[in-house]
Amino acid sequence: MLNSSNNPANDNHCLSYALPIGYCFNEFEIEKVIGKGGFGIVYRAWDHRLKRTIAIKEYMPSSLVTRSQNLELKLHRGNLQKRFQTGLTSFMREAHFMSCFNHPCLPLFLRFWQKNHTAYIATPFYNGITLKTLQATQPEIINQCWISKILYPLLDAINTLHKTGYLHCDICLDNILIQEDGAPVLLDLGSTRKITEQLSDEFEITIRPGFTPVEQYTANEERQQGPWTDIYAIGATLHTLIIGTPPPVSIVRNIEDNYQPLVKRSPAGYAFPFLHAIDRTLSIRPSERPMTTSELVTSIELSVITKDKSYVY
Repeated sequence: MLNSSNNPANDNHCLSYALPIGYCFNEFEIEKVIGKGGFGIVYRAWDHRLKRTIAIKEYMPSSLVTRSQNLELKLHRGNLQKRFQTGLTSFMREAHFMSCFNHPCLPLFLRFWQKNHTAYIATPFYNGITLKTLQATQPEIINQCWISKILYPLLDAINTLHKTGYLHCDICLDNILIQEDGAPVLLDLGSTRKITEQLSDEFEITIRPGFTPVEQYTANEERQQGPWTDIYAIGATLHTLIIGTPPPVSIVRNIEDNYQPLVKRSPAGYAFPFLHAIDRTLSIRPSERPMTTSELVTSIELSVITKDKSYVY
């Protein structure tokens, strides 16, 4: 989990739903709220037994529940139970996925438990900021060399998921943390699912306009999604870092494609083959994208040794 700061308005709203400072889960003591999303709160906590700082993520869909005086979650209305349970199932799946992987760029699973009519995941405390925050506060450090340094370990982490038959399905600037030493961590495995898994009422599809490929909006057939699905999202992330805005929404592009290729925009300081490789990841048709992270890595590596703008893949 991450160490991030929110604006004061969001802090007040967050604290009204959060567990109180000093609250304990056995040896874990809540110290501070460090993040909040639509479906969860992240706390910094102290592990009294091992004498270390950790992070605890709580499933807390504030649109569905409130926190009662005894600190248990209570539904706003009884008919929200199914939606709450669907999200809770996804949260439990996230804990399971985290426990299956051991990669320096994926969150390390420490513990999972249920209490207060909800569930919790404990991870190490990763001190850093998300790509979204970094782009807003330190845009001057973003260039092709810097992007390449974080991209290779990220692609290796994504490949770790793909090799075991899983897709991340929610790669974006919000879900990539840059630690103080510059190393990236790919956060939020809550949307991760098996490549062969068909959609059902048990799944909540995460849609991020600009980052979500077209097949992820409607996919309900075997093999419609694959590694190329995450590759589109990583391409959209790189596009956003370079240009400052994500590409047009894919479902709109599928009707009328107004995407302006990076090779035509030609942002200063970026090699043509590097930009061309990113443009390929953002093809609307999955068959026109790199099929694997290894293929994408090969394209990126070629951009390092090729400077001629007449180069054709």
